[in-house]
Amino acid sequence: MLIHPTDTLTFSGHPRQDELRKRLLAPDAPKVIAAALSKQLHGESITHRHAAGQLYCLKQGLMTVKTPSGIFANPPRLVGWIPPYFEHAIIGPGRVLGWTVLVDDSLAAPLPDRPVLLSCPTVLEPLAERLATLSPDHWGSARYNRLCEVFLDELNESTEHPLTLPLPAEPRLHQIARLLMDDPSDARTGPELARWAGLSPRSLSRHWSSAVGMSLTRYRQVSRLLKSLEGLAAGKSVQQVAWQVGFDSVSSYISAFRSAFGSTPGKYFMPPADSADAKTAD
Repeated sequence: MLIHPTDTLTFSGHPRQDELRKRLLAPDAPKVIAAALSKQLHGESITHRHAAGQLYCLKQGLMTVKTPSGIFANPPRLVGWIPPYFEHAIIGPGRVLGWTVLVDDSLAAPLPDRPVLLSCPTVLEPLAERLATLSPDHWGSARYNRLCEVFLDELNESTEHPLTLPLPAEPRLHQIARLLMDDPSDARTGPELARWAGLSPRSLSRHWSSAVGMSLTRYRQVSRLLKSLEGLAAGKSVQQVAWQVGFDSVSSYISAFRSAFGSTPGKYFMPPADSADAKTAD
Protein backbone atom coordinates (compact mmCIF):
# COMPACT_ATOMS: atom_id res chain seq x y z
CA MET A 1 0.00 0.00 0.00
CA LEU A 2 1.45 3.36 -0.99
CA ILE A 3 1.36 6.24 1.48
CA HIS A 4 1.78 9.65 -0.15
CA PRO A 5 1.94 12.97 1.70
CA THR A 6 0.06 14.50 -1.23
CA ASP A 7 -0.85 14.02 -4.82
CA THR A 8 1.73 15.49 -7.18
CA LEU A 9 1.21 19.24 -6.88
CA THR A 10 2.79 22.13 -8.74
CA PHE A 11 2.50 25.68 -7.41
CA SER A 12 3.03 28.74 -9.55
CA GLY A 13 6.73 29.58 -9.50
CA HIS A 14 7.67 26.26 -7.85
CA PRO A 15 7.71 23.59 -10.60
CA ARG A 16 10.51 21.46 -9.09
CA GLN A 17 8.84 18.47 -7.52
CA ASP A 18 11.77 17.45 -5.32
CA GLU A 19 12.00 20.91 -3.77
CA LEU A 20 8.25 21.09 -3.20
CA ARG A 21 8.11 17.63 -1.63
CA LYS A 22 10.73 18.70 0.93
CA ARG A 23 8.67 21.77 1.79
CA LEU A 24 5.50 19.70 2.22
CA LEU A 25 7.24 17.27 4.60
CA ALA A 26 8.99 19.96 6.63
CA PRO A 27 7.94 20.32 10.30
CA ASP A 28 6.89 23.93 9.72
CA ALA A 29 4.61 23.17 6.71
CA PRO A 30 1.14 24.68 7.16
CA LYS A 31 -1.77 22.51 8.22
CA VAL A 32 -3.81 23.64 5.19
CA ILE A 33 -2.27 23.60 1.70
CA ALA A 34 -4.22 24.42 -1.46
CA ALA A 35 -3.34 24.05 -5.12
CA ALA A 36 -5.13 24.45 -8.40
CA LEU A 37 -5.77 21.14 -10.11
CA SER A 38 -5.41 20.49 -13.82
CA LYS A 39 -4.87 16.84 -14.57
CA GLN A 40 -5.39 14.25 -17.28
CA LEU A 41 -6.83 11.11 -15.69
CA HIS A 42 -6.14 7.77 -17.36
CA GLY A 43 -8.22 4.89 -16.03
CA GLU A 44 -7.79 3.90 -12.38
CA SER A 45 -4.91 5.06 -10.20
CA ILE A 46 -2.97 2.81 -7.84
CA THR A 47 -4.77 2.32 -4.52
CA HIS A 48 -3.03 4.60 -2.03
CA ARG A 49 -3.58 6.81 1.00
CA HIS A 50 -2.42 10.22 2.21
CA ALA A 51 -1.07 11.36 5.57
CA ALA A 52 -3.31 14.41 5.21
CA GLY A 53 -7.01 14.62 4.49
CA GLN A 54 -7.77 15.74 0.95
CA LEU A 55 -10.55 17.80 -0.61
CA TYR A 56 -11.36 17.98 -4.31
CA CYS A 57 -13.68 20.38 -6.07
CA LEU A 58 -13.93 20.35 -9.87
CA LYS A 59 -14.89 23.13 -12.25
CA GLN A 60 -14.75 20.79 -15.20
CA GLY A 61 -14.63 17.05 -15.81
CA LEU A 62 -15.51 14.04 -13.66
CA MET A 63 -13.58 12.02 -11.13
CA THR A 64 -14.73 8.84 -9.39
CA VAL A 65 -13.33 7.94 -5.98
CA LYS A 66 -13.28 4.23 -5.18
CA THR A 67 -12.80 3.13 -1.56
CA PRO A 68 -13.36 -0.01 0.52
CA SER A 69 -16.43 1.61 2.11
CA GLY A 70 -18.11 2.87 -1.04
CA ILE A 71 -17.86 4.85 -4.21
CA PHE A 72 -18.83 8.32 -5.31
CA ALA A 73 -18.53 10.32 -8.51
CA ASN A 74 -17.02 13.74 -7.86
CA PRO A 75 -18.72 16.02 -10.41
CA PRO A 76 -18.36 19.81 -10.60
CA ARG A 77 -19.81 21.97 -7.80
CA LEU A 78 -19.51 19.33 -5.09
CA VAL A 79 -16.58 18.75 -2.73
CA GLY A 80 -15.05 15.30 -2.41
CA TRP A 81 -13.51 14.52 0.99
CA ILE A 82 -10.99 11.74 1.64
CA PRO A 83 -9.93 11.42 5.31
CA PRO A 84 -6.27 10.95 6.30
CA TYR A 85 -4.88 7.45 5.73
CA PHE A 86 -8.05 6.25 3.99
CA GLU A 87 -7.37 3.85 1.12
CA HIS A 88 -8.71 5.04 -2.23
CA ALA A 89 -8.16 5.01 -5.97
CA ILE A 90 -9.07 7.74 -8.44
CA ILE A 91 -10.82 6.87 -11.70
CA GLY A 92 -11.34 9.38 -14.46
CA PRO A 93 -12.36 9.45 -18.10
CA GLY A 94 -10.30 12.50 -19.06
CA ARG A 95 -9.17 15.95 -18.01
CA VAL A 96 -10.29 17.52 -14.74
CA LEU A 97 -9.95 21.16 -13.74
CA GLY A 98 -10.51 22.62 -10.28
CA TRP A 99 -8.73 22.76 -6.93
CA THR A 100 -7.51 20.45 -4.18
CA VAL A 101 -6.77 21.18 -0.52
CA LEU A 102 -4.71 19.13 1.94
CA VAL A 103 -5.88 19.27 5.57
CA ASP A 104 -3.65 18.07 8.41
CA ASP A 105 -5.10 15.11 10.30
CA SER A 106 -5.21 17.20 13.49
CA LEU A 107 -7.89 19.36 11.84
CA ALA A 108 -9.91 16.53 10.29
CA ALA A 109 -12.00 15.56 13.34
CA PRO A 110 -15.04 17.77 12.50
CA LEU A 111 -15.28 16.19 9.04
CA PRO A 112 -16.72 12.73 8.18
CA ASP A 113 -14.50 9.75 9.02
CA ARG A 114 -15.10 8.19 5.60
CA PRO A 115 -14.88 9.46 2.00
CA VAL A 116 -18.02 11.42 1.06
CA LEU A 117 -19.33 14.20 -1.12
CA LEU A 118 -19.94 17.50 0.66
CA SER A 119 -21.97 20.52 -0.29
CA CYS A 120 -19.77 23.43 -1.35
CA PRO A 121 -20.54 26.72 0.46
CA THR A 122 -20.40 29.59 -2.04
CA VAL A 123 -17.38 31.22 -0.42
CA LEU A 124 -15.35 28.00 -0.10
CA GLU A 125 -14.23 27.85 -3.72
CA PRO A 126 -12.82 31.41 -3.96
CA LEU A 127 -11.04 30.89 -0.63
CA ALA A 128 -9.40 27.70 -1.91
CA GLU A 129 -8.45 29.39 -5.16
CA ARG A 130 -6.93 32.34 -3.28
CA LEU A 131 -4.89 30.01 -1.08
CA ALA A 132 -3.73 28.15 -4.18
CA THR A 133 -2.23 31.34 -5.63
CA LEU A 134 0.07 31.72 -2.61
CA SER A 135 3.34 29.87 -3.16
CA PRO A 136 5.25 28.06 -0.38
CA ASP A 137 7.17 31.29 0.22
CA HIS A 138 3.94 32.72 1.72
CA TRP A 139 3.18 29.74 3.98
CA GLY A 140 3.01 30.81 7.62
CA SER A 141 2.40 34.48 6.85
CA ALA A 142 -0.33 36.28 8.79
CA ARG A 143 -2.43 36.60 5.63
CA TYR A 144 -2.09 32.93 4.79
CA ASN A 145 -3.08 31.89 8.31
CA ARG A 146 -6.14 34.16 8.28
CA LEU A 147 -7.32 32.70 4.98
CA CYS A 148 -6.82 29.17 6.34
CA GLU A 149 -8.92 29.94 9.42
CA VAL A 150 -11.79 31.29 7.33
CA PHE A 151 -11.54 28.35 4.92
CA LEU A 152 -11.74 25.81 7.75
CA ASP A 153 -14.64 27.66 9.34
CA GLU A 154 -16.60 27.50 6.08
CA LEU A 155 -15.57 23.90 5.44
CA ASN A 156 -16.92 22.82 8.82
CA GLU A 157 -20.31 24.21 7.79
CA SER A 158 -20.47 21.81 4.83
CA THR A 159 -23.07 19.06 4.87
CA GLU A 160 -22.85 15.56 3.47
CA HIS A 161 -24.40 15.29 0.02
CA PRO A 162 -26.75 12.33 -0.53
CA LEU A 163 -25.10 11.25 -3.79
CA THR A 164 -22.69 8.87 -2.06
CA LEU A 165 -23.08 5.11 -2.46
CA PRO A 166 -21.89 3.11 0.58
CA LEU A 167 -20.87 -0.50 0.17
CA PRO A 168 -22.42 -2.95 2.69
CA ALA A 169 -20.04 -5.18 4.63
CA GLU A 170 -22.28 -8.27 4.39
CA PRO A 171 -21.01 -10.24 1.35
CA ARG A 172 -24.38 -10.87 -0.32
CA LEU A 173 -25.57 -7.30 0.14
CA HIS A 174 -22.16 -6.15 -1.10
CA GLN A 175 -22.63 -8.27 -4.23
CA ILE A 176 -25.98 -6.60 -4.98
CA ALA A 177 -24.52 -3.13 -4.36
CA ARG A 178 -21.62 -3.76 -6.73
CA LEU A 179 -24.01 -4.97 -9.42
CA LEU A 180 -26.13 -1.82 -9.12
CA MET A 181 -23.03 0.37 -9.22
CA ASP A 182 -21.51 -1.34 -12.24
CA ASP A 183 -24.74 -1.88 -14.19
CA PRO A 184 -27.52 0.38 -12.86
CA SER A 185 -29.64 -0.40 -15.94
CA ASP A 186 -30.18 -3.92 -14.56
CA ALA A 187 -33.97 -4.01 -14.15
CA ARG A 188 -34.30 -6.99 -11.82
CA THR A 189 -36.65 -6.44 -8.89
CA GLY A 190 -35.60 -6.61 -5.27
CA PRO A 191 -36.80 -10.22 -4.82
CA GLU A 192 -35.01 -11.24 -8.04
CA LEU A 193 -31.76 -9.61 -6.87
CA ALA A 194 -32.11 -11.28 -3.50
CA ARG A 195 -32.44 -14.74 -5.03
CA TRP A 196 -29.54 -14.01 -7.41
CA ALA A 197 -27.31 -13.16 -4.41
CA GLY A 198 -28.48 -16.13 -2.33
CA LEU A 199 -30.74 -14.15 0.03
CA SER A 200 -34.41 -14.45 0.78
CA PRO A 201 -36.44 -11.39 -0.31
CA ARG A 202 -37.40 -10.94 3.34
CA SER A 203 -33.75 -10.77 4.45
CA LEU A 204 -32.92 -8.23 1.74
CA SER A 205 -35.87 -6.07 2.75
CA ARG A 206 -34.95 -6.28 6.43
CA HIS A 207 -31.22 -5.56 6.17
CA TRP A 208 -30.63 -3.39 3.10
CA SER A 209 -31.69 0.04 4.38
CA SER A 210 -29.86 -0.29 7.68
CA ALA A 211 -26.70 -1.35 5.82
CA VAL A 212 -26.59 1.54 3.32
CA GLY A 213 -28.88 4.20 4.75
CA MET A 214 -31.37 4.27 1.88
CA SER A 215 -33.93 2.07 0.15
CA LEU A 216 -32.99 -0.24 -2.71
CA THR A 217 -35.04 1.96 -5.08
CA ARG A 218 -33.16 5.08 -4.00
CA TYR A 219 -29.80 3.31 -4.20
CA ARG A 220 -30.57 2.25 -7.76
CA GLN A 221 -31.58 5.78 -8.75
CA VAL A 222 -28.45 7.36 -7.23
CA SER A 223 -26.33 4.75 -9.01
CA ARG A 224 -28.02 5.59 -12.30
CA LEU A 225 -27.47 9.31 -11.80
CA LEU A 226 -23.80 8.87 -10.93
CA LYS A 227 -23.24 6.47 -13.83
CA SER A 228 -24.92 8.93 -16.19
CA LEU A 229 -22.25 11.52 -15.38
CA GLU A 230 -19.66 9.37 -17.13
CA GLY A 231 -21.65 9.38 -20.37
CA LEU A 232 -22.36 13.10 -20.19
CA ALA A 233 -18.69 13.86 -19.52
CA ALA A 234 -17.79 11.77 -22.58
CA GLY A 235 -20.09 13.89 -24.76
CA LYS A 236 -22.98 11.45 -25.22
CA SER A 237 -26.47 12.85 -25.77
CA VAL A 238 -28.92 13.16 -22.88
CA GLN A 239 -31.28 10.70 -24.55
CA GLN A 240 -28.53 8.14 -25.11
CA VAL A 241 -27.32 8.41 -21.53
CA ALA A 242 -30.84 8.17 -20.07
CA TRP A 243 -31.52 4.86 -21.85
CA GLN A 244 -28.07 3.44 -21.12
CA VAL A 245 -28.36 3.84 -17.35
CA GLY A 246 -31.90 2.48 -17.18
CA PHE A 247 -34.31 5.40 -16.88
CA ASP A 248 -37.80 4.73 -18.24
CA SER A 249 -37.90 8.02 -20.14
CA VAL A 250 -35.73 11.01 -20.93
CA SER A 251 -38.10 13.31 -19.04
CA SER A 252 -37.84 11.23 -15.85
CA TYR A 253 -34.05 11.30 -16.15
CA ILE A 254 -33.97 15.08 -16.61
CA SER A 255 -36.29 15.56 -13.64
CA ALA A 256 -34.21 13.31 -11.35
CA PHE A 257 -30.97 14.94 -12.52
CA ARG A 258 -32.24 18.46 -11.93
CA SER A 259 -33.44 17.49 -8.45
CA ALA A 260 -30.03 16.01 -7.58
CA PHE A 261 -27.68 18.52 -9.21
CA GLY A 262 -29.70 21.71 -9.65
CA SER A 263 -29.14 21.76 -13.41
CA THR A 264 -30.30 19.96 -16.52
CA PRO A 265 -27.95 17.20 -17.74
CA GLY A 266 -27.42 19.01 -21.04
CA LYS A 267 -25.93 22.05 -19.29
CA TYR A 268 -24.11 20.44 -16.39
CA PHE A 269 -20.76 19.86 -18.04
CA MET A 270 -20.60 23.11 -19.96
CA PRO A 271 -17.09 24.46 -19.17
CA PRO A 272 -16.88 27.64 -17.12
CA ALA A 273 -15.89 30.78 -18.98
CA ASP A 274 -12.77 31.31 -16.86
CA SER A 275 -11.42 27.75 -17.09
CA ALA A 276 -8.68 28.74 -19.52
CA ASP A 277 -7.22 31.10 -16.92
CA ALA A 278 -6.86 28.51 -14.18
CA LYS A 279 -3.42 27.81 -12.77
CA THR A 280 -2.34 24.20 -12.75
CA ALA A 281 -1.19 21.61 -10.29
CA ASP A 282 -0.50 18.35 -12.12
